[in-house]
Amino acid sequence: MPPRNLIIITPHDLGDFLGCYGTPVPTPNIDGLARDGVIFQQHFSTGTVCSPSRGSITTGCYPHTHGLMGLVHRGWELDTQRCPPIAQQLARVGYHTHLFGFQHEHWDPHRLGYRELTLGPSRQVEAVSQDLVTWLREVARHKQPFFAAMGFSEVHRIGLRPSGFKREIYEPADPNEVLVPPWLPDIPAIRQDLADFYGAIKHMDRCIGDVLSALEESGLAENTLVVFTSDHGASFIHGKATLYDGGTKVPWLMRLPGVIPAGTQIDLVTSHVDILPTILELLGIPVPAHVQGQSMCDLLMGDMTKGRDYVFAEKNYTNYYDPSRMVRSRQFKYIRKGLRTCVFDFQIPEIELSPWDFRRTPEILSFYSAQRCTEELYDLAEDPGELHNLVDDPAYADILDKLRRILDQHLEVTDDPFRNIQNGLLMPETTYEAVIAQRLGKRRE
Repeated sequence: MPPRNLIIITPHDLGDFLGCYGTPVPTPNIDGLARDGVIFQQHFSTGTVCSPSRGSITTGCYPHTHGLMGLVHRGWELDTQRCPPIAQQLARVGYHTHLFGFQHEHWDPHRLGYRELTLGPSRQVEAVSQDLVTWLREVARHKQPFFAAMGFSEVHRIGLRPSGFKREIYEPADPNEVLVPPWLPDIPAIRQDLADFYGAIKHMDRCIGDVLSALEESGLAENTLVVFTSDHGASFIHGKATLYDGGTKVPWLMRLPGVIPAGTQIDLVTSHVDILPTILELLGIPVPAHVQGQSMCDLLMGDMTKGRDYVFAEKNYTNYYDPSRMVRSRQFKYIRKGLRTCVFDFQIPEIELSPWDFRRTPEILSFYSAQRCTEELYDLAEDPGELHNLVDDPAYADILDKLRRILDQHLEVTDDPFRNIQNGLLMPETTYEAVIAQRLGKRRE
């Protein structure tokens, strides 16, 4: 059998707003990947904004390990020597590596291992998809084995005002027919925003359908692993830039005919750090020792004893220094923050990401009334919106203690500088501020 090809499709800011994840938005082409391959139903990002999260997808390491503790355009940089990204690893074993459109892991995509770039004048999905379609039909079959990465601007907000998800090419949904997730208030402004968002998602799905059709027409589909995921949650209040499910729950779909059984559904928690080792094993390439995730290939073959019980995510530096860590099981989530914040201060980063017309309205402020302090605990079965902090509830004391220990162990094993923060205060021996200062002061070579 010839080496398998690989295509990874990574949209911006999608969350898990897809038909196959229960959202009433028509995404037949993406849903087809789930139908013909595997859907990981409880998949989570490692970060809350794009560079840290994308760095984990491409390296299999956590942000504090791979170096992207903030955004590339704010001075952060992937450590490609400590954590070689997937394009670099595949290029070393003879793959033709090609970036289409957009990446946000390094200021120089060649350092990621891409030998060819098709960036084009536009990063919008219709332009990037057509570049990839042309390449698949005319070039790809002469480039085996190949790795093609497809990145594009959808479904990122175009702006913060109510037109943030509006383009003439989009077809918004009926606001009365959207599904308001439990972590958003059901008010007209939110429904209209979701309706516009659905329009962007439908457009994205149509363009991805063009890519999948071209893959079939080129005769390459049977020997190509297609991976679809997203960096982090959607740009809504309680979503992007937070460690709540609205900010970290994302899709992970894969299709490889004859290898991944069609219709496979995995309901155990998985993490962005698991994507790289799973891909490498499916391609028959050894997983490097430095990778912090675990391959989920055993799950694909039906062995549910080889999964993970917990996933971890982190927030370090978005527009400002704001370190936090999260551990999540199927039912419970524990968040530890490095800065003491009151409820009003907490709401600022979330509300500032939302459209202007419903910032800090009484409906918004009353909806997010949970106490947000240096520790938060949520029972996701009873409170999927993460609106009721149980950290002071004696009935959950044992669970809180257990999750504290599990997070502490993760911080220690991964050498996370956040381990030197306790009770919201920096310990004297902390290296965290030094890491932040060193990263922000680093200059491009």
